[in-house]
Amino acid sequence: MNPYTPPSRAPASLLEHAGDRQFATTLARGMELLRCFTPEEPVLGNRELARRMQLPAATISRLTYTLVTMGYLAQDEHQGKYRLGSAVISLAHPMLELFNIRRRARPLMLEVAHKTGGSVSIGIRDRFNIVYIEAIRSDNKRIYPLDVGTSHSMVGTAIGRAFLMSCTLAEREALLNQLRLKVPQDWERHEAELLRNVAEYPRHGCCVSVGEVYADVQAVAVPLGRIDRGEPAALNCSFQGRALNREWLITQIGPQLQTLARQLM
Repeated sequence: MNPYTPPSRAPASLLEHAGDRQFATTLARGMELLRCFTPEEPVLGNRELARRMQLPAATISRLTYTLVTMGYLAQDEHQGKYRLGSAVISLAHPMLELFNIRRRARPLMLEVAHKTGGSVSIGIRDRFNIVYIEAIRSDNKRIYPLDVGTSHSMVGTAIGRAFLMSCTLAEREALLNQLRLKVPQDWERHEAELLRNVAEYPRHGCCVSVGEVYADVQAVAVPLGRIDRGEPAALNCSFQGRALNREWLITQIGPQLQTLARQLM
């Protein structure tokens, strides 16, 4: 048996898999590269990608070439940089179709959105964030992102905290420990409010976030329990540009979400 252990080649964000012979490092790098693209930075070049992924330029060049060839990246004609390709949408669509709750929820979510003036969404876990699998706006005046595929902090949002309440106690404790280690800045910023929400959930039956992520955004959320595929999920109603009011969220909007959640379970 060879005692030599080669240095880790796992992406920096997945170092816990270093040394795992079953872990496909090249595949992981390609997937992590795709995650570098965001609505705020939709176009990136090899140099920027190499810096973010802490990989040699030659390695990044091979990855981007392969991803362009497969349609997961497209090259920007003017800048010579890259953006996500249409194959990413094709990959996501079959997964979204597995969530039958989306079709059942839309008319009910729209009713709550119109009644409250808020935006209603359903979210599941994406690593240490929450990603929306359905989202209904009450109007088109929002300047912050809210759409299917939008990802937000699990620690700092109402929907992230309600998601934790959809998990079993063992799952929740394990995830809280991971959050402390994996997103320390997020944890330090929002720990007090997160733990307050967890402690007060039995009394209120909902979780809130008031001006934490964006100064003029507030939200209330409730757990949905296990939905399609056995995924824990949460239901959220957010408001932008109105006076912040934690008590109003808990006493007036929370019960409406609880009713909606019962209709969907």
